[in-house]
Amino acid sequence: MSNCHHSRNVIRFAPSLLALAALLTVGLYPRSARSQNPVRTNNPEEYWHSQVEPLLDKSCLKCHAGVRQSGGLDLRSLDTILRGGDSGPAVIPGKPGESRLVQYVLPQPGPHMPPDPKKQLSPEAINTLKTWIALLPVQTEQTKSVPQYMQAYQRSLPSLGAPPTNLTPSATIDWFVQAGWKKEKLTPARPTSDAVFARRLYLDLAGRIPTSVELRQFVGDYHGDKRELLVTKLLASEDYPRHFREVFDTTLMGRGAGKNALWSTFLEDAFRTNRPWSAIVRDILVARPMEKSKQGAVWFLAARQNSFQAIAEAVAPVAFGVKIGCAQCHNHPLAWEIEQRHYWGLVAAFNRGKNVDTDSGTGISESAIGGFINFANLKKESQAASLVFLNGKSISERVPAANEKEMDKPELYLVPPGTARTAAVPKFSRRESFADSVTKENPLLARAFVNRIWAKLMGRGFVQPADQLDSKHRPSHPELLEWLARDFETSGYNIQRLVKNIVLTRAYQLDAKTVSKTPPPPESFARALEKPLSAEQLLHSLQVATAAKLDNPETEKLERGFVKAFPDLMPDTYNPSLQQALFLTNSPLVDKLLKPIPGNTTTKLAALPTPERQVREAFQVSFGRLPDATELQQCQTILKTASSPERGVQNLLWALLTSAEFQVNH
Repeated sequence: MSNCHHSRNVIRFAPSLLALAALLTVGLYPRSARSQNPVRTNNPEEYWHSQVEPLLDKSCLKCHAGVRQSGGLDLRSLDTILRGGDSGPAVIPGKPGESRLVQYVLPQPGPHMPPDPKKQLSPEAINTLKTWIALLPVQTEQTKSVPQYMQAYQRSLPSLGAPPTNLTPSATIDWFVQAGWKKEKLTPARPTSDAVFARRLYLDLAGRIPTSVELRQFVGDYHGDKRELLVTKLLASEDYPRHFREVFDTTLMGRGAGKNALWSTFLEDAFRTNRPWSAIVRDILVARPMEKSKQGAVWFLAARQNSFQAIAEAVAPVAFGVKIGCAQCHNHPLAWEIEQRHYWGLVAAFNRGKNVDTDSGTGISESAIGGFINFANLKKESQAASLVFLNGKSISERVPAANEKEMDKPELYLVPPGTARTAAVPKFSRRESFADSVTKENPLLARAFVNRIWAKLMGRGFVQPADQLDSKHRPSHPELLEWLARDFETSGYNIQRLVKNIVLTRAYQLDAKTVSKTPPPPESFARALEKPLSAEQLLHSLQVATAAKLDNPETEKLERGFVKAFPDLMPDTYNPSLQQALFLTNSPLVDKLLKPIPGNTTTKLAALPTPERQVREAFQVSFGRLPDATELQQCQTILKTASSPERGVQNLLWALLTSAEFQVNH
């Protein structure tokens, strides 16, 4: 940056402007601290998380977990403990005295753990293990029949009981959330105002703030069902599919894949027509569109450029709600259920594919033979990859004998390879079989999507981060997550229904300000959480606030600038960076949005008769609220000391639109 250019901005945005921006940045949203009180409970799952897991983590997991499992014993979860090691099960539920885990830590001769005399378990720690084992229910044939990958999740469900059957879906969600408040003795925040609700909803469903006209119309409406009507209106608007396309483009592709017009059309049309999520997922996994309007579905796989490991790592969060990259070289070191064989099973599901040029554009051809790969486990043994997946499902296929050479024959195909500018389609398709295993009777698909949508709308997921629904990350509301996932699946994976049910809850409509002196923890959802705006939300909201028009090349350039400066989608916390500040300060296109031209906000504000009117209207345009006394005084000073009304308003708008309050949805 040149000194001249830097000086121009320092002069333009005087210290009083920076002070105003700081005023609008700090002290708006209270931070909360997680309670450190231990859980006192007779629930074995809660006792595990509060008492036993930390004990084992401290004293045992160095030798009995993930990568290193001495004696074949993995102590990371009840499932692996029950599975046991080379000597058999480590725990017999309900019988601590007969459980090897207790026998080996007692101070007595013979086999003894930990082996280091200086690191022996205290009598209190041993008693903790005994108490937990005594609480464990004895397994029955019925519980043994539950697939192992779901056992830990089902056991984590607390005994809240079932909600009343006569409740609406939104009221049922609130019933679960309020049960948590009651249990933790939390006082929720008050319901938020109409103005704050409208701004929140427009940002969440339309990806932008409301215009001044839209906000005034909503606040001035006195019908009792106006909030529900606004939800219906926004879900039917063109802003909704555009915004959800932007969200899921980044969710599914990341920021580095670049734009693809057909992919954008596919996603936007899917959200506009409310296609079932299971159907969308099947389209992108099979990548064999039968209709021209769905040609863009191919981009999800094609953009990975035949990198089957990249495909596997992109598919796992969608299909199973977890990151699987850690299992490439060994079983996941923390989440016991994510195994190396699952990673390479996913790779094998896609490694018969290949990008090809077709008459419809890029296609994904698939071979009927080959793709049999081996991977090396930690014992440096070569292990054949098979089509086994994290949801407990597997796909059977004929594996050629060791010395057998497979023959690629036309009769193995529905569309043989070599057919003019088409993608080969085998009669047995690994890819299609995998898509069926993911989109049919796979509860993890619904759980993953529900958790992500909850995170988008509520500020954090039941599991946070949203793509780590593994055994190491316990849901804050397991029963509600289970209920929502089943309801979503039963509804036919109806996305709009899920979104509407969440935003009409009391929990979604709470204020960000707390009633009690100690803010409730964020995972309680007893208050609204701040949600940093995405690059796209910021851009669209700036365009609304300034009422300025840019031509298409300028808009695209500005969007690239925002994406570079604000790359994160739904970050855990709001941490403004120097890069973001410099971009908002120095971008000539941001500057152009603020320059006075006929019809834009700067010109309209400058035409108002008094500085007070100008400040009040600027706050309404930017935040949907009026300034307090301190803000009003400081802002009037900025206007009165400016070289012209237009310059004063321009500087004021810059301070408001680059503040933390504008950049956060709350």
